[in-house]
This record gives sequence, structure tokens and C-alpha cells, in this order.
Amino acid sequence: MKIHIKYFSALRDITGKTSETIEIPNGYTLGDVINWFFKNYPKAEVFKEELLVLVNGRSLDWSYELKEGDEVALMPPVSGGGGVIDHAVDLNKEVEDIIKNTAHLGGGGVVIFVGYVKGKVDKAAVNVLEYEAYEPYASSKIKEIEAWARDQAGVLDARIYHVVGALKPGDHTLYVFVSAINRDIAFSVAREALERVKHEVPIFKLERRSDGEFWVVGDGKRIPRNPQP
Repeated sequence: MKIHIKYFSALRDITGKTSETIEIPNGYTLGDVINWFFKNYPKAEVFKEELLVLVNGRSLDWSYELKEGDEVALMPPVSGGGGVIDHAVDLNKEVEDIIKNTAHLGGGGVVIFVGYVKGKVDKAAVNVLEYEAYEPYASSKIKEIEAWARDQAGVLDARIYHVVGALKPGDHTLYVFVSAINRDIAFSVAREALERVKHEVPIFKLERRSDGEFWVVGDGKRIPRNPQP
């Protein structure tokens, strides 16, 4: 039977492919596919301890037996955030809407986090930062984190947006809005929601700088781009 494998971020450079279809025997597990992957692409060993794997958009145990037509997505640590968008958010409009919807519920403030592209990393100038999302799973995960935030005691509203595409220094990248019954709750939930977005949402960054191109993975680790498989 056949399954489809998709590669993201630095794994595309390592494999020289965006995807491939492979033939596997019955009873082949997800763990078998992972072993096949590292055997065929030994340069990917750098991500062995942090490899992210989704089967049809779900995180499954490596003992899962694959079925005909399954899609396996292999990703390095994410670096990513209601959903994935390709444009800036109107901050005033968003805040006014939150205030309108929460003032009568006891809200008195909104915590806002706005991430934007750095123009300088170390001593290098950043020209473009490219964000790529694995959809529709990135948006689905963001919705899940939003729902978690809204379920926290005292939270009245929570909204998260992540911009994708080729962005320049100063362009907005990530928005987190949290309104709650007091500032302690709002700040705490906004911080945790932000960390969850950056570690759980399959969004990837390629930094194009004056000293070369670098994949940004995990908590800011930078790996020089190598287009050779």
C-alpha cells in the first residue's frame, strides 16, 4: 500500500523534496516510517529528539499501523498563531470589539501581545522573514489554544492571530488578545497562550539575512539553510 509523506521547513532542504509517496507493507507502523526516514536522510538526525510528526493532522503513538493513503507530516520544532492570516490586524478595531463584548461581563482591560519582525539578529540585518503554516492544522491548533484560554477562570475573551507570508522588519507577525476580570489573570493566560502558540502550532520561519538564509526552529535556534539533499 502507499502513504504520502510531507516535509516542512529545514526538512525540505535536507530531503530536497516537499513530499513523496512510498510503498509500505501491511502492518507498517509510524515508528517504522520514522526509522525509514532517518535511514534514508541521515542529515535529519539533528532533529531526531525533537521531530514533530502528524498523521492526517493528528498526533499518534508510533505503534499506530498506517493505512492506505495516510498522510504523514514530518516537521522540525515549530517556531510559530482567531487563526492563520495573510494580513495585519486592525488593532483599534479588535480592541474596541473586545471591550464592547466584555465590559458588561465585568471586564476592565485587555492584555495585548504584538510580535513583529526583527530588523537585526546578532550583527546581521534581516531582509525578509518568511512564515509558512501547515494548514488546516495550524489554524485548528490556534483555535484549540483560543478555546483553552477562554475556558480559564476569569477570562472573558481570547483571540489569537498569526500572520504568514514574506514579512519585512517591523511587520506584525503574531497577535494575542486576552480580556479577563483582573489583570493578573489576563497577563498570565496571555503569556501561556503565547508560549503554546510558539511551541505547538505548525508554523515555520525562514530568515533571509545579510549573512545568508537560516531556518529558525524551536526557541530561536538558527540553522543555516542548505539546499542540497
